[in-house]
Amino acid sequence: MPSLRLEVCNMSEIVRFGVSMDRDLVELLDSITQTEGYANRSETIRSLVRQELINSGTEDDTREVTAVISLIFHYTTSLARIPIDRYPSLRIITNLQQHLQKEIVIKILVVTGSSGEVRAWSQELTGQKHIIGRVNIAATDELFQELRK
Repeated sequence: MPSLRLEVCNMSEIVRFGVSMDRDLVELLDSITQTEGYANRSETIRSLVRQELINSGTEDDTREVTAVISLIFHYTTSLARIPIDRYPSLRIITNLQQHLQKEIVIKILVVTGSSGEVRAWSQELTGQKHIIGRVNIAATDELFQELRK
C-alpha cells in the first residue's frame, strides 16, 4: 500500500467518484449510516476515511496529534502522577474529573503532542492497577486544515 501523504491532499475540493462494493459491505455501510445518524453514504465514507487517515497518520511517532485520554477508577484509587517532563512535546489542554456514580470517577484529559510521546505517556496512565483507561487519537494537524476551509 502506498504511503499516505496528508499534506498533499486538498480536502476542500469535493470530487465525485463511483465506488463498487460487495452487496454485504453496502448493507453494512447502510447500517452504519443509519445507526450513526449520517445524512448519507458519502458522509459515512468521509468519516471512515478520516478515521483511517488518523490511524495511519499516528504510525509516524513525530506527527503532531490531539488525543482524549479517559480513565475510570474507584474514588479511593490513587492515580500515580506521571510527569510530562520526559515528553517535551506533550501539552495537557484540559483535565476534567467527575463522579459517574457515588464511588466511581472518570478523569478525561485532552492532550497534544507527538504521536509517540502521547502514546507513551498515556500508556503509563492507562496501565496503572485498578484503572480502566482508553486513549483516542482524535485528530492530526493535517485534518485540522479541513476544518479551516
